[in-house]
Amino acid sequence: MGDRVATGIIGFDRLVAGGFPRGTVNLVAGPAGSGKSLFGLHFVHNGAALYGEPGMYLVLEESRGSLERALAAYGMETASLEAAGRLLVVDMGEVRGDDDGKAVVGFDDLRDFLAAALPRSGAKRLVVDSLSAVGLYYSNPESLRERLFSFTRFLRSKELTTVLLSESLEGGPLTRFGIEQFVADSFVCLGLEEIKGDLRRTITVRKMRFTRHDASKHPFHITSNGLVVLDQEKVV
Repeated sequence: MGDRVATGIIGFDRLVAGGFPRGTVNLVAGPAGSGKSLFGLHFVHNGAALYGEPGMYLVLEESRGSLERALAAYGMETASLEAAGRLLVVDMGEVRGDDDGKAVVGFDDLRDFLAAALPRSGAKRLVVDSLSAVGLYYSNPESLRERLFSFTRFLRSKELTTVLLSESLEGGPLTRFGIEQFVADSFVCLGLEEIKGDLRRTITVRKMRFTRHDASKHPFHITSNGLVVLDQEKVV
């Protein structure tokens, strides 16, 4: 597991010895507005633009148009990358023909789609946005955990490095369903803390298999160029 997949996020890769171990499944969770989708967009866009690795971004809650606006807002050019086949944003609502543009799908549906799409795309990086939407498909936590475990095993078999996004509830569990972090190889927790009326954004690598990592809580900013992690500063 010595091979690293750099995110290209300023400051973050230094916390994890250069990036995620290749072929792993990595969870990024945080409350609404914490920057989860932006983290995922950086991961696939920087992979394609900076490191020559094709990537796929699966949208389950927002629309493709919304993600494209976010990419443009932070200066992430996509047209040439998509034309070259190095970046693919997939709106599962459009794929399934859902009238409301949202996709309530199970992990088996995602697996079947990816089994067909990955060989054609050549993707080496994958983002699923988000597990919170998939969890609505299941009536009990036992089924959710079983199918999520099977899905992550499928992802590892495809020579992908994956980022799964999940919502957390402020003041509640670290992840939406309380189980996602147990099946992932790493767990990156994004936080929003109110300090004297201002929101402070934080990032903590709570878990990472196969590697040493910085487990301290660090501040980060969202700038005009996206996420910037202040890896030399700690939040105490």
